Amino acid sequence: MSSRLSVEERRAHLIEAAIGLAEKKGVAGVTTRDVAQAAGVSLGVVHYCFENKDALMTELVKALSMELRDSVDANETVWQDVGSGKEALQKLIRAGLELMWLNIEATPERQLLTYETTTYALREGEQTPAKLAIAREQYNFNDSTVADIIEHARDATANQWSVPLPTLSRFMLNAIDGIVLRWLVDNDSEAVRAQLDLLSQMISEYAA
Repeated sequence: MSSRLSVEERRAHLIEAAIGLAEKKGVAGVTTRDVAQAAGVSLGVVHYCFENKDALMTELVKALSMELRDSVDANETVWQDVGSGKEALQKLIRAGLELMWLNIEATPERQLLTYETTTYALREGEQTPAKLAIAREQYNFNDSTVADIIEHARDATANQWSVPLPTLSRFMLNAIDGIVLRWLVDNDSEAVRAQLDLLSQMISEYAA
């Protein structure tokens, strides 16, 4: 890796290397030495960019979440000429969910990795409470991502929420979590799309 890379570029490179390793070996099996070798850098470079493995895993889950966020934001046509009212909101949320789903469907190993990261943090947290911060950071970040998306949709369609946004985004994230986990089990994409139809309808009912 070129010494001319900025710290942020180095961090992104290391995160991508860690993701590739974790997809193959599982989170628990990845070490910072493994990441250094996969990225083609010294172990010192890894520890310069990340204090320890837990800091790297925290950034890893953020990167996975941002991939889903970017999949929604990448198609700007979704946000154009959307109209107003509940029906417009439902259609916009459903369109965003579809873009997100296309990314999920194309990356099953990365989706499995998000669940493995959570269980790793929870299991290891019994011995090292600080590791719980990985899972908590993961869900806090995902909550804010979902909240940003549906708030953007609400604003674009001139609606108001009848319940607090954090409550709604948490509910939506929990639903998406369950839908994706079930899909990893049965690989039924048709069922997923029917559930996303229902989820977008349910969320839009909380708009006024």
